[in-house]
Amino acid sequence: MMSCLFRRLPSVVFAVTLSACTPQGMKLNDVANELEQRSGQHFAETRADETAWPANVTLDDGLSEDELVSLALWNNAAFHATLADLGLFRADLVQAGMLPNPTFSMLVPWGAKPLELTVRYPLEIFWLRPQRVELAQLDVEQTAQRLVQTGLDLIRDVRFAYAELSLAKRRVELAESAVTLSQAIAELTQARLNDGDASELEVTIARVDALQAQEQQSRLQQDLTIANERLRHLAGLSLEQWPGNVNTELLAHDDRFDTEKLVEQALMARPDLRAAQINVEAAGERIGLARAEIFNITTSLNAKQINGPLLAGPGLDVTLPILNQNQGGVAQAQARFDKAARQYVTTRQRIALDVREAHARLRQASVSLKQWQETILPPLQAAIKDARNAYAAGNVTYLFVLETQRRWLDAQLKTAQAAADFHRARTELERSVGQRLKPA
Repeated sequence: MMSCLFRRLPSVVFAVTLSACTPQGMKLNDVANELEQRSGQHFAETRADETAWPANVTLDDGLSEDELVSLALWNNAAFHATLADLGLFRADLVQAGMLPNPTFSMLVPWGAKPLELTVRYPLEIFWLRPQRVELAQLDVEQTAQRLVQTGLDLIRDVRFAYAELSLAKRRVELAESAVTLSQAIAELTQARLNDGDASELEVTIARVDALQAQEQQSRLQQDLTIANERLRHLAGLSLEQWPGNVNTELLAHDDRFDTEKLVEQALMARPDLRAAQINVEAAGERIGLARAEIFNITTSLNAKQINGPLLAGPGLDVTLPILNQNQGGVAQAQARFDKAARQYVTTRQRIALDVREAHARLRQASVSLKQWQETILPPLQAAIKDARNAYAAGNVTYLFVLETQRRWLDAQLKTAQAAADFHRARTELERSVGQRLKPA
């Protein structure tokens, strides 16, 4: 029976070789498609020395927020360096599907020593290969999900930087108005001093306020430059010509969402949770692989030339798992499984925290923004009109009008800050859920 099996061995090895084609795993295009389904943004693989301009990016009307996100996905160097991880794990998948080469040995006849030929081939590969391929495929899928999450994080970072740039521009605009207003107050206070209606202390305070306004304007201008450079870096254009024309108008978004529904949606959509789940599956596969690696069986074909004729026969080398049953490898695989299971639970809990915290921040930012826009700004705007009418009637001084305008500028600055906070909170909530949000 053994000789019959040995005679059929070459055909068996040939059949297995034909079936050992390169295993297929997720490709970079699959990552791009999944990211597009979640965010509406797509990217493609580019060369390291290439700056790509997506089809949806036009410079004539200025860069919008979505166009900046597209630029970042196509050109951000750190993101594309992370994408290279998928190629590494796909290479591991190819390697896991490869069959080992047979071992050939020959003893040259010398003196009384006859010619001896031996061909060896490990048989355990036939039951270990499917498990190794499946494990490598899980690693590829886990890496792909992790890369999708990295893409969502990059989109979040770009939108944050866009909000910072928008706020920085608005601060500079209001700072210019504040400088003009402070100088007018200082000049008016000096005129009142000349008329004997103000003291030296009031003049000094007014001048200091004007100097502080100028210093703040200079500092905010530098903050605008920094925010612009950060956005440029995230867009992957640090070493390229930066258009500089960015439309920084923050669009209004809906904030009507149900917290628990968002948590359920996130637990189904977050790619990092899917990656943690795949990690548990892979850890379970490693336990089975560690147990299967206990047995090593090598088949051999030995041929000797003794006194003329060439004698050949099969052989079999079997490792007897008596003393070493790979207890350490099995224990390590079991420990990794336990850790992966706990990491999965930890990820679920963290996602629930992320969503609830981001939703709470969105509600807080929404209430604050509405208060500034609907409750605080309208009375201040009306107060400016009333102050000007009162000044025209001679009931108040022009200094009172200027002070009212200063309060109006301060309120506009805080409104801009509230709008940026709302934009960031909305962006963080989408990242926490793992996909674009639709109003409830």
